[in-house]
Amino acid sequence: MILLAELWPHAAAAGILHGEAYRVEMFGWVATGAAPENDWRQFLPVHLEHLGLFLVLTWLTGGYLGLVMGAALVGWMSCFVGAFALASGHPVLGAAAAWVPWAVLRVFAFVLLGALFARPLLVRRPWPFTRLEYRLMALAAAGLVADALLKAALAPTYGLWLRQMARHAAPALYSGAFRTWG
Repeated sequence: MILLAELWPHAAAAGILHGEAYRVEMFGWVATGAAPENDWRQFLPVHLEHLGLFLVLTWLTGGYLGLVMGAALVGWMSCFVGAFALASGHPVLGAAAAWVPWAVLRVFAFVLLGALFARPLLVRRPWPFTRLEYRLMALAAAGLVADALLKAALAPTYGLWLRQMARHAAPALYSGAFRTWG
């Protein structure tokens, strides 16, 4: 997805559900520092909504719709990451930097929870969890708490760092790169 966004940005913008809107929001955050990224009161309800929907979909469908939702969320992020990598002038470094650390924690937590919450339908028991699975749920919960705390603490500074990376890497692109696609 990241490569698609880098190589064919217009196709990515048209083909990734909500990808372009997310890219615009994130480029606004990088360019101005203003976005829900910087305020836990704005981002936390959205994260909790995504988590709740993901868990319900995963539990009800044995993981299938959770996988679809997870792919959609990663698609949004990949649209931004690919576009930032292209705009930064450093495709590999820009892509690595744009995958913000807290989002990586969230993805790992969702993958772990997805594997756990797919089990009830597969074994045909509504709540088949053992002590080990409760520990894994606690590990995923710790990842989600770390995600929220890191994002709340680091997002303003990280956005500034991304902005400076883009300015230094591709000064000629900077003025327009964060307002329009590619």
